[in-house]
Amino acid sequence: MSATVETPSKNEAGKQPPRIMRGMAWLVWRQHRTAFLACLALAAAACLNMLWERASTMDYLAGGRAGMPDGDFRMAFQGTSYASAFQDGAWVMSMLPVAVGVFLGAPLIAGDLERGTLKLVTTQSMTRRRWLGTKTGMAVLVTLVCSVALSAVFTWWWDGVHAVTFSDWTGSSDFDTTGPMPVAWSLLYLAVGIAFGVFVRRVLPAMMLTLGLFFAMGMVVWDKIRLLPFTPRVITNPVEQGQPPVPEGGARFDNWTVDAHGGLHGFGACANERTPAACRANKGIVAERLEYFGHDQMGAMQWTWAAILLAAALAVAGLTLWWVRRRPL
Repeated sequence: MSATVETPSKNEAGKQPPRIMRGMAWLVWRQHRTAFLACLALAAAACLNMLWERASTMDYLAGGRAGMPDGDFRMAFQGTSYASAFQDGAWVMSMLPVAVGVFLGAPLIAGDLERGTLKLVTTQSMTRRRWLGTKTGMAVLVTLVCSVALSAVFTWWWDGVHAVTFSDWTGSSDFDTTGPMPVAWSLLYLAVGIAFGVFVRRVLPAMMLTLGLFFAMGMVVWDKIRLLPFTPRVITNPVEQGQPPVPEGGARFDNWTVDAHGGLHGFGACANERTPAACRANKGIVAERLEYFGHDQMGAMQWTWAAILLAAALAVAGLTLWWVRRRPL
């Protein structure tokens, strides 16, 4: 009776199963897969939660308006769990860029420099440029997937809710958390985190520097420059009619009083006088002026800043590449 000889499969013959990624890309994925998978999983969970909360909120809004004035309904909405859930979602979106910079960007290169892995990698026919490009490219891809998905879902949620909130959309809680802004901020802080890791060559200091820059930018700089590149719209009323109201969906920028020659005076120029009318007549004030941004300007303003932030991210990435290629390991 003849024995049956089985032909070993390709995998049994010692060949590796096919991979989607090979070479340096596969190595980077293996090295950072815990961080990458954590980012993707957390983003997916946050998106599902936002979708659930949005559906619940829209059901409440659809059935809660009947027989209630808009002002009273808006006040009532603020005390509901739906408003709290929306505020929590806005907080998550505001923290997304710094989380990307601190936990993904800062350790990405600093870890290799701190452990000496880069010296080993560059002895294996791997140039620094390819090493940095592959690692950065994969981090950018993960950041894009997470930030685009989160931004799309939260913006959809915001579109349905912002009409019943009292928030000013020119503030950071709305302007920075919707549209292209979360994506642009995330890519910028990813680049900043990587740059700090390259320059200080240690993970923890790079993380602290990235976190410090986030708070310095948000608390000191950003609120002062956010609206500077843009021109507000203007409405004037005769002084007898009082201050013009802000159009629906608009955001107040500034208030003035105007004299007959077009000169601007502070909104409260005559507010503390015993006879405000006589004060206005003495100063020649004839009109009230309102400067505001219309809601239809929001998209263009966000895309303008997104382009600026992406240009800054590219500049930081270029500086980092230049530094890595010219500094000793």
